[in-house]
Amino acid sequence: MPHRYDLIAFDFDGTLADSFPVFLDLLDVLADTHGFARVDRAEVELLRGLDARALLRRQRVPMWKTPRIAMDARRLMAARIGEVRPFEGIDAMLRGLHGVGLRLAIATSNDAGNVRAVLGEELAARMAYLECGASLLGKHVKLRRLLERAGVPAARALYVGDELRDVEAASAAGMAFAGVAWGYTRPDVLRASGPAHWLERPGELLDLLAAP
Repeated sequence: MPHRYDLIAFDFDGTLADSFPVFLDLLDVLADTHGFARVDRAEVELLRGLDARALLRRQRVPMWKTPRIAMDARRLMAARIGEVRPFEGIDAMLRGLHGVGLRLAIATSNDAGNVRAVLGEELAARMAYLECGASLLGKHVKLRRLLERAGVPAARALYVGDELRDVEAASAAGMAFAGVAWGYTRPDVLRASGPAHWLERPGELLDLLAAP
């Protein structure tokens, strides 16, 4: 049976990996190091409703600092990567998608070492392509590279993510977007962005892709 898409690409943090609790701790270290405002824990739900640009403005982070901050964030995350696990149901979802012959990929701001450490070698090996180290607002570049490497038209590819910047990246690359309810951005905000598909739990993705 033909599939709806030929390539399924995933964001990593907040989509496959439950890394936000660790990242929230690391933000304090990054704030002190780079001189921006710490995240007030009482405002986390408010911040989860903001896009990346609005969040930077609120925390008083100039755009020119973001590449160095991202580099330090990946380094700090690597030191605590043993605390990060895939969300419940991700292992079964990835095995199921791979088992029906779909090509899988990851496009993320995190680095490849962290991705492999969390997924484990077996699941990481099911990824046909990894595009890691995207800049804060540069995931569309990674998605376009994935399409080129895979030889897949954008209309035949799906990006699965949990942030408003993932929505923007998929749109810029010409790909359909599937939003997830379990990630960083508040579900009401992400769903209001108009994703082509909406997932309340990982197991729904295989059912979606098997539908005519």
